[in-house]
Amino acid sequence: MEPTVVTAQQMQAYDKYTIETIGMPSAVLMERAALSVIATVAAGGFDLTHVLVVAGTGNNGGDGLAIARILHLRGVDVKVLLLGDERKLSKANKEQLAICRKYQVKVGHSIKDFREYTVIIDALFGIGLTRDITGKLAEAVKKINASNQPVVAVDIPSGLDATTGKILGSAIRANTTVTFGYLKVGLTVGDANKRVGKVIVKDIGIYAPEF
Repeated sequence: MEPTVVTAQQMQAYDKYTIETIGMPSAVLMERAALSVIATVAAGGFDLTHVLVVAGTGNNGGDGLAIARILHLRGVDVKVLLLGDERKLSKANKEQLAICRKYQVKVGHSIKDFREYTVIIDALFGIGLTRDITGKLAEAVKKINASNQPVVAVDIPSGLDATTGKILGSAIRANTTVTFGYLKVGLTVGDANKRVGKVIVKDIGIYAPEF
């Protein structure tokens, strides 16, 4: 029987199994993740007049970049706020950023006022985060929360531990969280109820190995 609630470590193992053993390309999974978030946003009645995607340097940020690109190509006014050192991008993130730039998606490194946007997509940190968010990234999280704009979290609200539900220094307060594959334990315990909003689980093709 497949699990219904998993730890971050279990989900990472399933992801690795799906890519390395089954042979599903990671780019396909990322595209499916992006499309599932967009479908949720479209069905959820969010105002797409001015969309901001806040992307980090890892694969969660890569999901965000894919979301921004698809929205842009659908005629949505969308901007990416890319936070972190571009020299430290994950391979998948770097690929998605290059595609975004070829399609002339707006990508910047600073925002004057988060209140200018009608919905914010949180793709800063994913389930792999284990350390506290500090410095400029923590400031960005606090400003996003203070904006009181609707936030949709990609896989998990940034700053929430995916296994314990503990807030790691600072965490996004989402209206909706679109999580992939399976429900994460950290979305149901600890401080989760203060941060996750409505949780929607989307099947993007990552499965637990059958033993």
